[in-house]
Amino acid sequence: MLTLEMAIQKIQQLPLEQQRKAIAFIEGLEFISNQPPKNNDPELNSNQEQDFFELAGIWSNQDITTESLRLTAWKI
Repeated sequence: MLTLEMAIQKIQQLPLEQQRKAIAFIEGLEFISNQPPKNNDPELNSNQEQDFFELAGIWSNQDITTESLRLTAWKI
């Protein structure tokens, strides 16, 4: 007997509420398996620190101070 057939038999033996929960769980697994894989490629993540510092000067011509940030954040 195939594993799938065994699983179906076991689910059919469960009380109705547990059958519903099992089916909901299986549907959740199906949803997860259809998601695109996360890219954990070390080559792509190795430049993360460098990319951060490339943006270091984007506020250089702006009049931004810690006090102005606090006022904006706390709406004082």
